[in-house]
Amino acid sequence: MNPRLRGQAVTAVVCASIVALTAFYYAFPEQRMIFVAIGATGVIGIILGIAINGPAHRLPWVLLAVGNLAFAAGEAAQIILIQLEQTAFPSIADGFYLAAYPLYAAGLLGFVHWRTGRRDRGSLVDALTLTIGLALLSWLFLIEPYAHAAGLTWVQKAFSMAYPLGDILVLAMLLRLLASRGGRSPSLMLLTAGTVGLLTADVLYGLIQLHGTWRTGTAVELGWVVLYGAWAAAALHPSMRSVTQFVPWRAETGAGGRLSLLTLASLIAPATLMVEAVREGSANIGVIGVFSAVLFLLVLYRLAGVATTHRQAVGREKVLRITVSSLGGASDLGEVAAVVHSAVTELVPHGPPRSALLIVPDDALWVNGEHGGAAGPVSEQVTATIRELTAPGESRLVALDGVGPDLAARLTDLGEEPPHTVPALVCPLVSQDHPSGDPLIGALVLAGPEQNLLMVRETLATLAAQAALAVARISLADEVNHRNSEAYFRTLVQNASDVILILDDDDRVRYASPSADQLLGVPELEGTHLIGLVPPQDSRRVVETLGRIRSGDYQTRREHWRMIRVDRATIEVEVRWSDLREEATVGGVVLTLRDVTEQRKLERQLTHQAFHDSLTGLANRVLFQERVNHALVQAQRDGTVVGVLFLDVDDFKVVNDIHGHGVGDELLVALSLRLQTAVRASDTAARIGGDEFALLVEGSATKDGVERFTENLMSVFVEPFRLSVGPVSTYASVGVATTEDSVDSVELLTHADLALYAAKTAGKRQWRHYRPELQSGMAERAMLQEGLDSSSIETSFMVLYQPIVELTSGRIAGFEALVRWPHSPHGMILPEQFITLAEESGQIVPLGAWVLDQAATEAVRWRGSMQRQLTADRKDPYVSVNVSPRQFRDQDFYNVVRRALDLSGIAPSSLVLELTESVLLYNDERILREMSSLTDLGIRIAIDDFGTGYSSLSYLREFPISILKIDKSFVDELGHSPEHYALVEGITHLADSLGLTVIAEGVENVRQQELLISMGCPLGQGYLFAEPISAEEAEQLVLAAPLGHLAALPAVPEERNP
Repeated sequence: MNPRLRGQAVTAVVCASIVALTAFYYAFPEQRMIFVAIGATGVIGIILGIAINGPAHRLPWVLLAVGNLAFAAGEAAQIILIQLEQTAFPSIADGFYLAAYPLYAAGLLGFVHWRTGRRDRGSLVDALTLTIGLALLSWLFLIEPYAHAAGLTWVQKAFSMAYPLGDILVLAMLLRLLASRGGRSPSLMLLTAGTVGLLTADVLYGLIQLHGTWRTGTAVELGWVVLYGAWAAAALHPSMRSVTQFVPWRAETGAGGRLSLLTLASLIAPATLMVEAVREGSANIGVIGVFSAVLFLLVLYRLAGVATTHRQAVGREKVLRITVSSLGGASDLGEVAAVVHSAVTELVPHGPPRSALLIVPDDALWVNGEHGGAAGPVSEQVTATIRELTAPGESRLVALDGVGPDLAARLTDLGEEPPHTVPALVCPLVSQDHPSGDPLIGALVLAGPEQNLLMVRETLATLAAQAALAVARISLADEVNHRNSEAYFRTLVQNASDVILILDDDDRVRYASPSADQLLGVPELEGTHLIGLVPPQDSRRVVETLGRIRSGDYQTRREHWRMIRVDRATIEVEVRWSDLREEATVGGVVLTLRDVTEQRKLERQLTHQAFHDSLTGLANRVLFQERVNHALVQAQRDGTVVGVLFLDVDDFKVVNDIHGHGVGDELLVALSLRLQTAVRASDTAARIGGDEFALLVEGSATKDGVERFTENLMSVFVEPFRLSVGPVSTYASVGVATTEDSVDSVELLTHADLALYAAKTAGKRQWRHYRPELQSGMAERAMLQEGLDSSSIETSFMVLYQPIVELTSGRIAGFEALVRWPHSPHGMILPEQFITLAEESGQIVPLGAWVLDQAATEAVRWRGSMQRQLTADRKDPYVSVNVSPRQFRDQDFYNVVRRALDLSGIAPSSLVLELTESVLLYNDERILREMSSLTDLGIRIAIDDFGTGYSSLSYLREFPISILKIDKSFVDELGHSPEHYALVEGITHLADSLGLTVIAEGVENVRQQELLISMGCPLGQGYLFAEPISAEEAEQLVLAAPLGHLAALPAVPEERNP
């Protein structure tokens, strides 16, 4: 049953029961227990009302129910005592009776607390005035007679006087409840009727007891019946929930009824005093005088408050008149904000509060306070909060933090109370004629003391309404300026790229804008059924959407549809709609179609690119990581093994250098195709770097299955790859890891990477499975880094020198300075083991500067020794120093070189700086400028390991380079690979044509020397001639060799391993 109908049915039953019981009681007045049943029915009615209506605060109603229960219990106890012939006064029945009054008062006080929630001095004074006036009558006619009644003990007198005092207490709470300004609900009126019934019956009962004999079955008892029935009906009425709800404070309106009651109450004392004077009685004159004085003071206080309120109202009315006039002349929103702030400053007492005028549709905010005002944007969150607060359409008093942190911060200054303790008044700016169609224009928000805001709440609401009219007028004027004529809008529709359709009730197109021909290829859409324009598989969804549009059952006003053009091509459109069937000028559902075919295609492409490699189409690192995580979860569920393979193409840089990057890309694409044919549908192949690939193998029973897959994978490289330049053979190194030796995805990928490193270290063209001992390599790297960080450059490192000789004559042309790191546990540590670490940590900069200083100093010392012994036909050997990319890019590098030259005294022509090709990758003006500055000093620049990097040959002309050093990897293949012979010969001839000197590195046998001489390479260095030696040994070597030649040296082995 509907809750409302159920409540009405229960109310009817309870009221009918009370009426029937009352009639039965008056028919048989000697049956006093019937009256107890009436009281019990009233209690049950209150309890049922609480259960059915569920008020927010139940305690006041519960107290009233308990009070009625006590009152009925007193009646029942009195009946039992009479039957037991125990008529003593006072008795336990009086205890029950008197207990009801505090419960009644507490319940009514609870209503006062929850309804008002704040101090209201005016209402309190009004209630006190009425209570004191009526209390005087109770004193004269009940309390004072009982106090002087003959034949009563002091206990009996006290109990007798307690009844009228209880009535006065209940009366005071009732008057305080009714004095509060707010709505009058049916439930509140029934509560008042019940309380009046109680007080009336009690007064009549007391008078009868004083001046006659009480008997049952009289009309007096109807007052108590009204108490039970009215309070039960009040609890059962749905409006009972509002009795415990907060009622907003309203300003005094000077209602005549309240004034009349206050006047009558204040005249009670003078009237009784006059009666006493006529009767020539003097016993109560003093008491009456005290009551008169108190009433007089209360009335004076009240009149002072009324006068103040009237004066403030007149002032506010004047301010409003001036403000309305100023708002009428405002020409923009800024002027409106200034006028509103000026009005707020005058209306709110005790100084201007911080105020804000927020125009919601434009998200424009004008904040005004003691520091002035400024316009600015606000966040969408503030706009949404203001819309929520102004939804009821009335002003609301909230905590300042209720308007959002952005607006709260603008309305408070440093040093003020925290936002959650500062009240704020939100007054909506509403206009039904706003051009935007949104009746909510904005809000006027003020932060200040609560009492000040409440005093001017209605006035500020009026001010907000006037401000709304001004804003609407300004907005309308702006809109009119844009709507110069009906042709303006017609032109917009005719030339809009979006398609506008109006559908009738049968989903047929009644109107289509001209752009429909361009979108759908149909010149005349009128009369066409919309469903015929969408694919058959989408028709059901479109029909459902149209049904929701017409029923208003939708969450959003747009969808994406597919539609069919006249040429049967499918396009994608964004559809927005408005149900304007009730608009006389439209009379249908309006659809706006925007072609988003290219946009959606681009979105799909971007999504694909975000998870796939653009060159090969394989999964990228992000997608591969995601699939690894998913595979681990699945493997844990079904108990299988997951394997990850990292694959690195061997010598891919050589392919790039020989054939170019285009061919390198062809190789990567061809390799990706082979990988895709090698993996199963459940596996994943991915490209995670330049020439690095990864494969995910799922569903293996053991790790042996992963290893068998790896063996098969290596066969992919047996056949050469057929590229545009012809067949190209290449191989790969593979690292394998499985979940049997890894606990999570991070560890799995790390282990595969370590295994790949092990495979490459072992000589490439093979695969390695992860082993725990591979971790030791990482531990050793960490140990080297720690030792590097704690080492002193001057004491921990040493510089060795390897001769650079003329290949034909054996004459020493120079020395290359090579840094070494003697380490006690690990012996001599070579540069390839620690230079990378120094690069990463930045220590390469001071280390390189130290090597440069040492090499320059030693070169000068050798020259001095030679000058003392050598003849004039001997040339001074130069010294060549390696410079790392990070060291060269250091801003102070030029100054470091200058300082080395100045401190050592070396001739600039005797110093060569070796750079790697990676430096030339940053082909910018700074690098060219830095190299030119060095060569301007007379220093020569060499490119080390030429041919192993990515630099273009054009750099040899663009940069001031004097020497090319051919990498050892090319020299090693001389005599074995015609391709490498051709490459070295080509580099040599190219350098000769450009005027550059070539040095071959890593010459280890006579055959290599002969081949280099045959192709015209002038210089070389390697173990065939000498190992790296100390500075002293280098000096002895220079001085011992006749004419600077190595002919006098002991014979060296034909081949040496470094």
